[in-house]
Order: sequence, then C-alpha cells, then structure tokens
Amino acid sequence: MRLVINEDTTFLICDEVGDVPRGADFGLYYEDTRFLSAYSLRLDGRAPVFLSARPTDSFSAAHFLTNPALPGAGAAWLGIVRRRQVGRGLHEDIDITNYGPDEARFSLELGFDADFAHIFNVKGRRESGRPVPRRRGGIRLSLTEGGRSLRFELRRPTFVRRLVVNLSERPDRVGPRCRFKVSLRPRGRWHLGIDFLTLDERDQGEPVYTCRSGPTFILGERLRRHQELVERAPRLETDSYVLQQAYGRAVHDFAALCVRGEEVAGETVIAAGIPWFVALFGRDSLITAYQTLNFFPEVAGEVLRTLARHQGTRIDRRRAEEPGKILHEYRYGVTTAAHRGFPPYPYYGSVDATPLFLMVAGSLFRLTGNPELLRALRPNLLAALEWVERFGDRDGDGYLEYIREGRVGLANQGWKDSGDSVRFADGRLAEPPIALCEVQGYAYAARLGLAEILEALGEAEAAARLRAAAAELKARFNRDFWLENRRFFAEALDGRKDRVDSLTSNGGQVLWTGIVERSLAGEVARRLLEPEFFSGWGVRTMAAGEGAYNPVSYHNGSVWPHDNSLILAGLARYGFYDEAATLAAGLLEALGAQPEFRFPELFAGYGRDEAPFPVEYPTACRPQAWATGSVFLLLSTMLGLRADPWDPPGAAQEPFLPAGVNRVALSGIWTRQGKARVEVERTPAGIRRRVLPEG
Repeated sequence: MRLVINEDTTFLICDEVGDVPRGADFGLYYEDTRFLSAYSLRLDGRAPVFLSARPTDSFSAAHFLTNPALPGAGAAWLGIVRRRQVGRGLHEDIDITNYGPDEARFSLELGFDADFAHIFNVKGRRESGRPVPRRRGGIRLSLTEGGRSLRFELRRPTFVRRLVVNLSERPDRVGPRCRFKVSLRPRGRWHLGIDFLTLDERDQGEPVYTCRSGPTFILGERLRRHQELVERAPRLETDSYVLQQAYGRAVHDFAALCVRGEEVAGETVIAAGIPWFVALFGRDSLITAYQTLNFFPEVAGEVLRTLARHQGTRIDRRRAEEPGKILHEYRYGVTTAAHRGFPPYPYYGSVDATPLFLMVAGSLFRLTGNPELLRALRPNLLAALEWVERFGDRDGDGYLEYIREGRVGLANQGWKDSGDSVRFADGRLAEPPIALCEVQGYAYAARLGLAEILEALGEAEAAARLRAAAAELKARFNRDFWLENRRFFAEALDGRKDRVDSLTSNGGQVLWTGIVERSLAGEVARRLLEPEFFSGWGVRTMAAGEGAYNPVSYHNGSVWPHDNSLILAGLARYGFYDEAATLAAGLLEALGAQPEFRFPELFAGYGRDEAPFPVEYPTACRPQAWATGSVFLLLSTMLGLRADPWDPPGAAQEPFLPAGVNRVALSGIWTRQGKARVEVERTPAGIRRRVLPEG
C-alpha cells in the first residue's frame, strides 16, 4: 500500500506505516526534487504493526499503528499515531500512548536520508524496475541545536539543495539514525513533533506547518484555501448516487490539483496529476480549464495568464520552442540537458497546446462576456495565431503538423504522445511529419474563438478573415481526412500525405470542434457506438480489430475518460442525444466501479463481453486533472450548458439524461446570462429544463 498527499508543488509518497522505504520512488518531493529519500520508525529495532491509514485531506494523513511484542512492552500495548501535513516541507506529529497494564520501556529510532534526486531520474528508474541508487558523495550532514536539528546539504556551482529536519525533543543518540529512550506509565503519552524543511538557494524559510504552529493554524490555513474553492463550486442535487459521490470527489480533487508555485508567480494553475505530474502542462491544463469552465471560470483565466507568461519567443530546437507557441511542460529545479534523455525546460513539444489556448480564450469570452482579460492577452492571442498559421504549418498545406527535430523530446506531439500511437490499420507506424485529425479541428475552433474576441474588441475585418479561413479549412479537412471505405475520419496524414487509416478516437474528438460537415457527422456518431469502438464503459482509443489494437496499451485500445468527455460534448453539439446518453450511461457505470468514485487517467479497453467490470490500467494516475475534469464536462453537457464559438450552425445544446439518472440540478453554475440554478428532470412528456437566475 502506498499513500500520497500533496499541497501545491510539494508531495509525499509513503507506505502504510508512514515510512519512506529506501531505493524506490517513495519520498518527500518539492518542485520536482526529492528531498527526503528514506525515513523509518522502529521500536527496539522492529517495525510497528499496521492498523489503518488514510488521507484526512489532500494535504494531510493519519497512520494508526501498534507495537509487536517488545522486551519492555507487551504486544499491542502501545497506540501509535502519526499525523502529517505537507506544504513547503512536511510536519509530523508522533503520539504514543501506553494502554498496557504496566510501565512500557522501549527505544524509538528514526532514520533519515536525502538524495536530492530529480523526479525524472526517480520516475525513470521506477518504470524500468531498477532501484534508485543513493547519490554518492557531495551530500553533507551536519547537526545543530544539540542534535535536535539535522541538515542534509548538496551544494553545486549553480544550485543548492537542503533538507533540514527539526525535532521538538533532543534524542538520546543523534545522527542520521536518532534514538529516543521512552518510558511510559499506564495511560502515559509521549509526543514528538518533526519539521522537514525543503530548501534551495532561494530559501531560508519554514514549512507551512511546524511544531510551533497550533492545531488551528496547522489545519486552518490550508483548509481555508482548499475550502474557498470547494465552497465556490456549484451545488449538485441528483437522484444518482454515483453522480453525487463522483461530483463531490471531483470538486475536492480539483481543489488539490489547483496549485501554486514559485515559477508561476503565485498564480493558481492546474497540475496535470498527482504525484508524478504536479507540474504545469499546457495541453492538460487547457483541456481541464475547458472542462470546468461553467464551474470555475476564474481558474481558466489564471491558466491563460500563466501560459501567456511562458509563451515561446524564439526558435530553440532543443526546447521545440517557436514564437507564439504554448509550452507543453514546465518542470522545476535543475532540469537542463544535463539530465540525459530529457529536453531542457520549459519544453514546447506539443502541436495542440497553442490552438487549445485560443479555444479556451474564446470559450471563456463566450461564457463571461468580459473582454478585459482578453484585451490584456491580445498580443499573446495574436502571437498564438501566428504560430498556428506560420510555424505550425510546416509545409504550407494548411494543416498543423509536427516532427521531432532535436535529439530528445517527444516523437508524437498530440495528446496520444506515446511513441507507437499513430498507426495504420495494418499496424504500421506512420512516418512524420504527422498532421493529426483532431488538431485540425482545434485549429478550426481556435480561429472561430479568436474571431469572436477580435470582433468584440472592434476588429471586425480581422474577425471576418479568420472566419473565412476557418470555413476554407473545414471544407478541405472533410475532403482530405475522410475515409470513404471506412466511413470515418483518418487518424492523421503522414509525411507523404497518405491517410493513416486506423479507426481511432481522434476521429470522435473532431465532433467536439465543430469541423465535421453535418452530412458526415451522423456516420461518425454511429461508428463510435458500435461494439468495435464502444466497450460498454467508454469509447476506445483504437477500435478493436485494428492491426495495433491492444486493450491494455496506453493509447491503442484503452479508454480515457477525458477523451470520452470531449467525444460526449461533440455528440451533443451535433444533436446526437441518444448516442450521448448511451455514452454517458457507460461512463457513469465505469465511475460507479472505481474506488472513491474517481475516474482514473485511463482504464483497459476490455468490453462487457470480456469482463464484468472495467479493468484497471496498472500505472494509471489518480487524481489526474482531465480525468477529474471529465465529471464536470459530463454534467455541463447533460444540462445543455456548453455554447462555444465553434458550434455548428443550428446547434441547440438541448439537455439529456442517461439511463439511471432522472433529475439533476446545479445551483451557482455559470451560464451566458450569469450564475443560475439549472434543473433538468425526466418527465412523462420528455426531458424538461428550467433555468433560474441567481444574484
């Protein structure tokens, strides 16, 4: 068992007793560096007995333990509780109570170590199954305050890393293994507070929670921030137990994923996932911002501001940076080319983040009607458009393409970024440059979103040009990407402009963007709900029967909730409400089978005829941002609330309800008319919606 807690860019991975085992991926991490690499608690040299452990919030946890039989204490005499909170470090309280009939005597030993390994080194070893070696040399350990403070330090010419461990009591033996001699009469209690400070060359501070903080402060400050966002969330009422529980879980997960970091100037950004993706990802944060737009529009604004601050300004092939391009991934700490196999950061190897930036800006303006933020971002929006029209179209054919030009970085730069994700129907890999079908839809929607903004800013001529360019792209796309023999869209065009003819969910996402001609949309909707695509719990990333199909592959047959949420929005956008209701019902059944009603990053693509429940993918991240966001987009789509600048002509956005759900109401949800209470109910006469303005 492993337990993960986080606050902003700090997270802790420990085992069930609260220890950090050496040599694996456990540890205390801050801004992509592991500070605490080993931490153990022993009683007379023996491990405590595990009783129970769980997070008490996203940033805190409690571990309940007892003792094995000891020379000076009978088995289970001792009640041992470890409570900890993370935040710019870690604070732990250890409380031991003697419930035995006689005095208990034992030694408590705490072992500490630090390796200051970068997260990529740790994660790479984890994925390869190799242990993480201890850093040899360079780490100094010093003791101060009479042994109550231990300092691990790594000093290099360009950076410094320190882990300071402060103990509330002086140990009887000091060093990397501290020993306390404890004697407790019956019902006696012993307490130790420990602060772990994660410091670099900028810092001389303390963690958010310390031994000197009272309980009210320790919990109050972080709870205040977390609860502010939770309390801003619209209130859901529904007769669906699964939907009610999943929404509550998603709200709390979203609050945990909204992080602040030194490198993002204190802005709130959406981390991609916990624990390995507590970082700013362009694509992930933008899609999640879109999914949650009706619920937290202010977060979308902060995401846009932060990404604009890191927008590309020059041509740098190592980073895949180009003027106007939106970053793919921002990592903290020492993340230069010195880490073999990884590009320098920020890294811009994403073909879709830039048009998504324009799409989210357009949708935010359509929802709020407030031009102030977008007026301030106008230079960034125009720079992003220039990238779409100039740098993103590598050969002047009017389509966005990608190819990796550096020695390191991603070979595939769409959302399916594994190396084997773009394949022909016979299983052959496509050769770059690659023009993905859904990315052309993003480029189409991006132009329409920016056109609406520019028109509101008084730039009607520029808006008209963008709408004309979008219409021309739509006509070409439906001609060049359509597979007449398969009645579906090609996944991509390869470097020779051949259609990559495998059936993939990419061709379902194009419905979301509105680029599909109505004459073809019905065939796409029908194919998506056929058994080769639809597992019964969601649309597979690749249809069963394709040459590369594998239900447990990362991108060639698995089911991704975020992918399905966008497909769902696309089905509703074109008025295919029966198909949307079928897909929504499958997703809700998948949710009901998940621990804590939480969507994982992905699950295996086995169908209902092969498995009686959704089969887990072994390394799926949870919570993960756009998986969490899927619950929000599912709700706003069911209520018919999504209205985007790229809606196809005549789009009505009517509500629908899947089987098993008869009533949904959201209070405090954002609509184009402001905040409202929206009620949708199944009646004998059909689905009825009522919108009641609020404040």
